[in-house]
Amino acid sequence: MNAELRNKILTDWEIFALPPDQQIIKIFEKVRDIPFGSIDSRNPADIYEKNKGTCSGKSFLARDLYKGIGLKTKDMICLQRWKDLIWYPDDRYGLVTLPGELRQMLEQKEVIDFHNYVRIFIDSTWVTVDVTIDLPLRKLGFYTTENWDGKSDMPLCFVGSHKVWDCGDNGMEKKAELTNRLPEHIRDARHQFLISLTGWLDGLREKGEV
Repeated sequence: MNAELRNKILTDWEIFALPPDQQIIKIFEKVRDIPFGSIDSRNPADIYEKNKGTCSGKSFLARDLYKGIGLKTKDMICLQRWKDLIWYPDDRYGLVTLPGELRQMLEQKEVIDFHNYVRIFIDSTWVTVDVTIDLPLRKLGFYTTENWDGKSDMPLCFVGSHKVWDCGDNGMEKKAELTNRLPEHIRDARHQFLISLTGWLDGLREKGEV
């Protein structure tokens, strides 16, 4: 994202008018509340202009805005299995009630993905920030952070694994590399599931159900 657009967003969102600790929280909340959905782009400028994005684009937008207020950042990726939406044995995760078609896809195929989030450097500590899921989707059982204190690690929106990549400033390139290394049948399953999932969510939003 170029500096002109970044500063426009920070100005329009009234970030610069806040004290530094509140700037950190406000950026998280504004990007988090961009609706989760696919626009076939990971470009942070596109996410802002279309007001929609998945984990990668929303994370890159948050990263650029945090850089705009002078914070050090790094792109992070962890291995994610979509089946954990419905089967993970934890009170936070595994509570999403998916329609039959989506649930059947997870039951029949291994749908692997790579989940993007960002870390920001605050008070000599790297802090995990995940802006992926907007608040209305909590109604469906998705997890996201509310009332963040602006200085503590937050749980990821999706279940991660021990496979984690610290990508520095190269999260977009690393995401493409990791995805392209998946076997073709898993890439196809991932693509189809994402299309179906975001299409379902778009339909619910259009009907005012979330």
